Amino acid sequence: MKNIITALGILFIASAFAQSSGDSKVSYKEMMYDPTYNFYEVVDAAEEYFSTIDKTAKGSGYKPFMRWVNANEYKFYPDGERANVNPYLAEMEYKKFLKRYPNNKSLFGSSWRDLGPYTMDSITGHYSAGLGRVEDLYVSPTDSNLMYLGSRSGGFWRTTNGGASWNTTTDFLFASGVNTMSVSPTNSDSVLINVRNASNGHSHGVYKSSDGGLTWSITGLSPATYNQLGLGNNVQIDEIAYHPRIENLVFVGTNRGIFKSTDNLATWSAAQFNFDFIEIAFHPTNDSIIYLYADVGSNVADRIFISTDIGNTWTLSNIIPGNGGNRRVELATSPQCADCVWFASNNGVWISTDRGLNFSFRSNSPESCGGFAVNDLDSSNMVYGYVDLDNSTNGGNTFIRRTRWSLGNTNGNVSSNSTSYATSTNYIHADVRDLEAVNGNFYAATDGFLCKSTDGGVSWTVVSEGTGIRENYKLGVSQSNHYRTIAGSQDNGTSILTEQGWVEHYGADGMESLIHPLNQNWMMGSVQFGNRRLTKNGGFTSSGASPAGSTQAYWEAPLAYDPNNHMTIYDFRNEVWKSDDFTASYTQLANPGTINGNIQHAEIAQNNSDIIVVASGSAIEKSTDGGVSFSSIKSNLPNASIRDIAFDPNNDDVIIVVYARFQTDNSKVWMTTNGGTSWTNITHNLGSMPILSVVIDHTDTSNIYLGAEIGVYTMPMGSTSWSLYNTGLPNMSVKELEVMYGTNTIRAATWGRGLWEYSLVGRNTYPSIVYTEISNTPTDNNPKVGVDQYVTSKIKYPTTLSSVYVEWSRDSAVFGNSISMTNTVDSTWVSNSPLPQFPVGTKIYFKVFAVGTNNDTTETYKFMYTVVPFENCVATGNTGSGNLFIDNVTIENVNNTTGNTGYILYLAPVLDLYIDSNYTLDVSANTGWGPNDFGAWIDFNGDADFTVSERVLYDPNSGSGSVSTFIVPSTAKVGDTVTLRVRLSYWSDPQPCGNAFGEVEDYKVFLRNTTTSIAKANEVNDFISVYPNPNNGQFTIEVSDQLKDRKISILNSTGALVSEKFLNGNKMSSFELDLPKGIYFIRLENSNQGVRFVVQD
Repeated sequence: MKNIITALGILFIASAFAQSSGDSKVSYKEMMYDPTYNFYEVVDAAEEYFSTIDKTAKGSGYKPFMRWVNANEYKFYPDGERANVNPYLAEMEYKKFLKRYPNNKSLFGSSWRDLGPYTMDSITGHYSAGLGRVEDLYVSPTDSNLMYLGSRSGGFWRTTNGGASWNTTTDFLFASGVNTMSVSPTNSDSVLINVRNASNGHSHGVYKSSDGGLTWSITGLSPATYNQLGLGNNVQIDEIAYHPRIENLVFVGTNRGIFKSTDNLATWSAAQFNFDFIEIAFHPTNDSIIYLYADVGSNVADRIFISTDIGNTWTLSNIIPGNGGNRRVELATSPQCADCVWFASNNGVWISTDRGLNFSFRSNSPESCGGFAVNDLDSSNMVYGYVDLDNSTNGGNTFIRRTRWSLGNTNGNVSSNSTSYATSTNYIHADVRDLEAVNGNFYAATDGFLCKSTDGGVSWTVVSEGTGIRENYKLGVSQSNHYRTIAGSQDNGTSILTEQGWVEHYGADGMESLIHPLNQNWMMGSVQFGNRRLTKNGGFTSSGASPAGSTQAYWEAPLAYDPNNHMTIYDFRNEVWKSDDFTASYTQLANPGTINGNIQHAEIAQNNSDIIVVASGSAIEKSTDGGVSFSSIKSNLPNASIRDIAFDPNNDDVIIVVYARFQTDNSKVWMTTNGGTSWTNITHNLGSMPILSVVIDHTDTSNIYLGAEIGVYTMPMGSTSWSLYNTGLPNMSVKELEVMYGTNTIRAATWGRGLWEYSLVGRNTYPSIVYTEISNTPTDNNPKVGVDQYVTSKIKYPTTLSSVYVEWSRDSAVFGNSISMTNTVDSTWVSNSPLPQFPVGTKIYFKVFAVGTNNDTTETYKFMYTVVPFENCVATGNTGSGNLFIDNVTIENVNNTTGNTGYILYLAPVLDLYIDSNYTLDVSANTGWGPNDFGAWIDFNGDADFTVSERVLYDPNSGSGSVSTFIVPSTAKVGDTVTLRVRLSYWSDPQPCGNAFGEVEDYKVFLRNTTTSIAKANEVNDFISVYPNPNNGQFTIEVSDQLKDRKISILNSTGALVSEKFLNGNKMSSFELDLPKGIYFIRLENSNQGVRFVVQD
């Protein structure tokens, strides 16, 4: 192969580079992608740089750097040496495994199922929602419906209908990222892509398609030839470019120079110097002129490379004045100004009108430069940006901000993030990765979407819905609802999979998540560094839930609930924090002694939750007292960075840890059977495949599942041979695995292709218990003492179930008591009797079992709840300086003008409501702010719980007041005194419980049945009266003559008997009772007559 640079060209460029190379310090960014630098050298250089700037500012580069640290440190721990590490280890090990076990694709039929997301179904608290990172794009100049995109880790996608639908064709290549592509100008079916590792940027080769990306074959530019060329393993390809007019002429820009091919990469010529070429541009009419930019230091950073002989020789332009060495550069040309070249960097935009020799400054947009493009039909029109995007219509002399990265700041209806996304024309997500102009239209690739503008960059539409390219870090599954999962992803925050699709819940980088096992709406998510978010309404709203006073946590900070007390949460940072009330308050526990810094991984034993194991780097410690103290259990484990921990749910002494360092050591999976006293290497036939995650199922065989850099592997406990468990699963990194007990399912969070699920080994035909609930879902205030709790499950099974039943226990999860369940309708089964009643504070445990015709038994997760007192939940208002409170509540016999109290209970007058009757509730606020939110609930069923079905007013963003009408349901608990709760809040979904800005007022309601005179009774009637009323417990009852021989019963508002007395022929009787304040009722034996009275302090 011949060189593409002449000796003269080499001397010229080398001379220019040498003149100032001594004046330039290597940046941490250069060091990141140069493996000759030790990992910890890079960290030191980055920390030095970030100490000089505000690293918290958006666009500072700190978050991308920390992502790099998180994705790479474990590979090189503990010494940090990268020079001798093979970046293709995962691909090599995967190929070796397939070669050894060619028929080992799956243990049984069916395949993994793709769960997305693919579309923006619903957006709640997510202020910058997107699908995933798009790195490069192509739009056919002859058919705008034909588009290709490359995702950083989600592969190559194509559409032939303008984005109405998309398909991917690279799921089963040996790396998942596509950062650059090029399409032949004479044949849009001829496509070249660079396939790379998304974490470190190493190229796994250039692949070629001759059928529009439907099938692929690797070209000669591959890891094998990189070594043959003496380029080593650290080859990164930044740009592939077909010549726009010369058929089969291709240029490839790499960190090892420029490659040139005249036969569509059948053969090529290589450069002889190691500049990192990141930009390639062509003269619009002169075939011989080509422009390059190299990402290197010194004066070369302020110049471009120019060839006038189709890339055979190169010269440098004059210095671009004012660029100042900034190397975040984009080049552009336009047919409308053939000899013009545009140079854009973080420091502004320049133009050359003499074929790149000299440049003049135009302007400096306040944005950074992630992308830049000049309109191919109007060279005065251009777009530029990174976090947001600007456009210019005067040749770059001035720029105008056109997009907003936050949904709260768009030009749409910003009353909610969903409506903002649906109505705005200036939202494209943050962080522009590429900009292109095709036939006068602009296209933008961002960290969330591929977008299109048809008006010069002023307005934009998303065209990439239908692509599944989410980069997931972690996930949390619901054990009570198969259709609920919460997942955290890079760039696109925390999302929730529901029965209705995906809910985009919160922004930033989403991390560890969990769902309460028996309350599908109670969830926790995380942002990087352990910033926790809590939602109690299925993701509609959320609030901060980090421990007050805690330190910054690990990037993917661990989070867990107690398997034996589901209201208890453990938050792992430098130290362990414990909450017994689902994050309302925390207690700080131990700081493990051998762990230096943040806890990186943690797991709690399923049967004895006093046993907790934590790890960081190679250190691993165990607690047997619930996190109060820890001791090391490293024993004979390798001195490598632990990536995950798993307990056997059937045996707390069995623990597995996994490793993912990029070393050929056959030491990736270790197990202890004695609680950590000693460890055994069980890597067996797995080789040296890096392992990122591990989970063990609950079946009798305790199958182990491994999430690897490529694929999923499984092995029964005690076996010595791993099997690939990959059918239908893309060749992605599997970051986390979790088991859903009731449906015998395993779910996988992949890096680049979203969420996937599959059946547990051998259980794809077992009964699926897809949904389980009790009568009152566990919350801070439920289930209440005295309220029956029936168990309801929905079960899918192709034939007839032999039996379905509940097993339960009290105060410990030792089952044995059973209750049969009956199929009531469709797939619904309900327990024949409620779970037994026990006093306040009792812990109730239960499981549901479904037995199939082949004795194929499915059991749910171990559910539990704690019995709580019979009382309404606490709700308080925070009126600040008195700016917002309820001014008046009017309904029937209540017309109450009130002041600023935060919270108040009104015992009188009691509101009288009749079943099946219509009522109007009118609530007003003292201040008519637009975001005022009104809500009201009546506890119709008398269970001291406010549910959505009992909501009689819901009016967010309503201003100064709200009016609603409602009907008292026929199922209301007649004869009970219940509570009407009215809430005024601000800029938040009104909820019946908890604290919020505004005010809460409670009123007592007596529910009546119009067919009985007792329901019509007031404080006095023609047959019975009480006085004084209200009273302090001392009162007199007087009855009519016909009732003077009856027994009098005094009942409280729950119907409980407090006192009784026989009248014995007397019309009057006096009482002196020690009664707490509240509503009470007087009933006469064998009579439908009665009255109520109020006891006050």
